[in-house]
Amino acid sequence: MPVARPNGLGDFLFDPKENPKEFDAVHTFTVVRQVVTMYTRALRRTSLSRDFDWQWGSSSPLQVYPRGGLEANAYYSRKEKCLRFFYFHPNNDESSPLVYTCRSFDIVAHETGHAVLDALRPGYLSRNMHPQTGGLHESFGDLTAIFTMLAQMDQCEAIIAESKCNLHAKTFFSSVAEQFGEALYGHRLGLRNADNDFKMSDVSNQVHEISQVFTGAIYDIIADLFQDRLAYEKYDPAETLFRVGKHMTSLVVCSIVSGPEKNATFSDIAKKMIEIEPKREWKPIIQNHFEAREILEGSEVAMHAATDGFEDLSFSGCCGTLLLPNFGV
Repeated sequence: MPVARPNGLGDFLFDPKENPKEFDAVHTFTVVRQVVTMYTRALRRTSLSRDFDWQWGSSSPLQVYPRGGLEANAYYSRKEKCLRFFYFHPNNDESSPLVYTCRSFDIVAHETGHAVLDALRPGYLSRNMHPQTGGLHESFGDLTAIFTMLAQMDQCEAIIAESKCNLHAKTFFSSVAEQFGEALYGHRLGLRNADNDFKMSDVSNQVHEISQVFTGAIYDIIADLFQDRLAYEKYDPAETLFRVGKHMTSLVVCSIVSGPEKNATFSDIAKKMIEIEPKREWKPIIQNHFEAREILEGSEVAMHAATDGFEDLSFSGCCGTLLLPNFGV
């Protein structure tokens, strides 16, 4: 495992070319720490006012392996109490430079999101899970990358500068794991894009595919709440985006913790979000986006999806977390 030690000034500043192993260790730790801190604060901001701990308790820390081996994947394992990030040659071409998944902010945040959700709702990881519960796990991973960006003011400023206050403009913000997606599939906009128009009737039960419906709804809600709160004469737009990000992070986490302990559907969490949302004028915004995605009950598509057999759940093409035997449990 790469080990990084501070320099003479007590800093952990490493050049990825001169000290690649140390750089990978520091970068990976930093992102994991940012995610854990963000969710700890989010939980404390809610009415739940609870602290965060790993699924196995405080008996041992989460182990993080930035260079877990040669493979095009990454995963969280409850059994191993760890996160493992791998590296690979694009197209199995050994003459091409290695791609390190630990160097992707999105991938590290995504897998840490799996660990956080397992701590909050351990019943979500089960071979008998509802298809949408698997989708929630994958969506929570992608949303973790989005929320963690919004928890950093400099990132909010970069998003505002590139998007010009239009979160539906094509920017880095909505793209998930750009380098990984391009190396594996040639997707220049990443493995997935949070700014999408997928509805329940558009997707299968493959967990990453179905997850995009929920992620897309949350992204649209963030974009609308941001527009609703824009007040150039009072606040910098980056500050407004920062505040909306904190609000949505707490709302999603609180809704999950207040929802079903297992087999949660998109509708379960959507209804909790509408119920818990403290601003009355924002409730219709949230409801409208979930209805547009055919998530809320009342939609024939949503009702059908909520009763689909568990045996139809597909993990093909999934990140390593949901591909582990018994999900690493």
